[in-house]
Amino acid sequence: MLIVPIVSHQNFYDVEIRLKNAKKIKTNFFSQDNNENDIIVNREKFSNSIFKNSIEENAPTDFIRAKSINYPRNFLVTTKQTNDSKSYDVYEVAQPPRRVNECLDKLYGKAITDLKEEIPGVENRGRYVSLEKLGMNEYLTEEKIDKLQEIVAEEKDQSKWPELFEREGIADVSSTLDFINSFEWTVVSGTTIPVTSIQDTLKSLSVIKTKDFRQLNKYYIMAQKNADIYRKISRIHRIMYDEKMTLIQSERQKQLAKKQNEVYKPKEEKQPTDNEKLISLLSGEYDERQAA
Repeated sequence: MLIVPIVSHQNFYDVEIRLKNAKKIKTNFFSQDNNENDIIVNREKFSNSIFKNSIEENAPTDFIRAKSINYPRNFLVTTKQTNDSKSYDVYEVAQPPRRVNECLDKLYGKAITDLKEEIPGVENRGRYVSLEKLGMNEYLTEEKIDKLQEIVAEEKDQSKWPELFEREGIADVSSTLDFINSFEWTVVSGTTIPVTSIQDTLKSLSVIKTKDFRQLNKYYIMAQKNADIYRKISRIHRIMYDEKMTLIQSERQKQLAKKQNEVYKPKEEKQPTDNEKLISLLSGEYDERQAA
């Protein structure tokens, strides 16, 4: 679980981020090839690649892009094995968004690694993400956002924006929105804490400055800086679309939005995807003649 701590409306929240386009297609899966805890792109494995030993957080993203150049199709991510068996779960994931900058590729790499590190049936503690440490402040500068606002205000023909953004060197600012929207941002239930409560706790612990004080203070600073970057992203959204950004939602808000947007369609016969065929081939269930 990837957690972005953030401050909003005088409260601290833990916000879980997950890939929108990751779909679990197999549970309790077992393969003789032992494909657990891996990324499989066009039948090539991350675990057998030169990217495996890289310490860079964007290594999974680089691997996916490198192995998708000729055939940019959906790929597989397998979780770790369960504690009491050799089975694992399998996700099918759509191609990553177009590259914008290194920090967003790092965020995507973290999300893929998070899927890989899952253990079916086990709830992990979560890993905190600092948007500042990823380097987002280096790309989302006030100067760039001001220039974006200037162009949008002066040029009413939106079809000309991409060319103007490129000319002014701020194309990455507008593209950040599309990349960020490839994630679900969900408030973790039960994590809302008033700012004053954390401030009071820090004040009482500051006298002796224990490990608890240092950890809570680190969390406090990270949440504030994450909020600053989120406000920049929100400002970009308002400049471009003239509306409030609703990226972060509670589970209840998400369910309500899902019901409102539901469109009833007649059932269509589902055809197996390439990755589902691969999974079936690995388990001996799929016959290529079925596709004829």
